[in-house]
Amino acid sequence: MTAFWIAAGLLTALALALISRPLLRQRQANHASRKALNTAIYRDQMAELERDLASGALSAADHATARDELERRILEDLADDGAEAVAEPRRLPRTAIALGLALPAAAVLLYLALGTPAALNPAALQADSGAAPTQAEVEKMVATLAAKLEKEPDNPKGWVMLGRSYKVMGRLDEAAHAFEKAGPVMETEPELMLEMAELSAAQNEGKVEGKGLELLKRVLADQPDNPQALVLAGTDAYFRKNYADAARYWEKVLAQVPPDSEDARNLSAGIEKVRQLMGDGAGAKPAARETTQKAAAGATSVSGRVSLAPALKDKAGPDDTLFIFARHANGPRMPLAVLRLKAAELPKEFTLDDSMAMSPEMKLSSAAELRIEARISKSGDAIPKSGDLAGELTPVKPGAKGLKLVIDKLVP
Repeated sequence: MTAFWIAAGLLTALALALISRPLLRQRQANHASRKALNTAIYRDQMAELERDLASGALSAADHATARDELERRILEDLADDGAEAVAEPRRLPRTAIALGLALPAAAVLLYLALGTPAALNPAALQADSGAAPTQAEVEKMVATLAAKLEKEPDNPKGWVMLGRSYKVMGRLDEAAHAFEKAGPVMETEPELMLEMAELSAAQNEGKVEGKGLELLKRVLADQPDNPQALVLAGTDAYFRKNYADAARYWEKVLAQVPPDSEDARNLSAGIEKVRQLMGDGAGAKPAARETTQKAAAGATSVSGRVSLAPALKDKAGPDDTLFIFARHANGPRMPLAVLRLKAAELPKEFTLDDSMAMSPEMKLSSAAELRIEARISKSGDAIPKSGDLAGELTPVKPGAKGLKLVIDKLVP
C-alpha cells in the first residue's frame, strides 16, 4: 500500500510540474501599442503607392485618391484614445497554486469513486475472496435458482446446475427430479451422462441402477478408457460382488494415472482388496499379505476420545446426530464400522470394532490402515451434507488406542 501511494504521489507531482511551468515562467511584455504597429503598416503602404506611381502602374489621379484615403485612416487611428497594449501572457502564480491543490484532490476523489480502494489492503481482500459462503447463503442461492426455474422451466442448463447443487447438498431425490427436468440434454455429453450414473450410485448404496446404468454403459461403449466411467463401473461391480470385473475396471484406470500419485495408491489398495475377496491375492506382495493377515487376526478394534473444537460449539445442537466411522485409508469409501450417538454426548470415549461392520466381508480387521472419521449431521443422514461438522485421523492402524479425534471442520 505504501509503494502505491509513493508512486501515485510522484506521478501527480510530475503532472503538476508540466502543467504549472507555463504559468510560472516570466514573460517579457511587448509594449508596442496598436498605434505604433498601425503606423509601421501605413508607412509601408505609402511607400508602395510611391513605387506604383513611379513605375506607371498607378496614374497621378489614382495615386492622389489612394494617398488621401490612407492619410484619412492614419488620422482616424491617431484620434482613437482606446489604444491597448499588445502583450504576451503574464506569470500566473495563483492559477498554478489552485491547480496544485485541485488536481491531487480530484485524482483521489476519482479513484475512490471509480477505482478499487479495497485493493490497497491485500489482507482484507484475501480474507474476503477466501471467505466461503455459509450454509444459509448456499441454501438461499439454491432456493432462488429453483424458484426461477419454476417460472422459466425451459432452461435445461439451469436444471443441470440445480441438480448438481442438490447432489452436492445430499438432496438426492431433488437432484434426480432436476436432472429429469433438464430432459434430453442429460444424454448429449459423457460428463452429464456420468452425472446421472453417479447419482444413481449414491441413491442405491454404490450400485448404478436404471437409467444411470444405461447411460454408464453408453459412455463405456463410446469411450472405453474414460477414467471416471471406469471407476464408477468398478465401484458398481464391487458392490454387486463382481470382484473380477471391479479389478478389471480399476486396473485400466491404474494404467492411466501417475504411479506415485494418490489416485494410484487408492486404486492399488482397492484392487488388492477385491483380489483378497476373490481368494486370489495375485499381485500382492507376500509381506503385505502377511501384515494384513496379522492385523485381521489380532487387531479387531480401535478406540479413543472424540471432541468438538471450541470454535464450532455454537454450530452444533444437542439433538444433532454424531457418526463415528472407520474406513479403509486408501480403499473403498464403504464404512468398515459405524457408531451412532448424539452430539450432546461430546466429548465421548469411543470404540469401533468388527461387530459394527456393515458387511460381514468388510470388517475393520481386514484393513492394513484406517481412516477414522467423526461427523455431526444436522439431518441425521449418514451421507455428508453441506453444513455438517467433521474431523478425521489418518492413517490409523487396527488395534490403535488412545486416539484423539477432534471435529474441527465445516463441510462446504
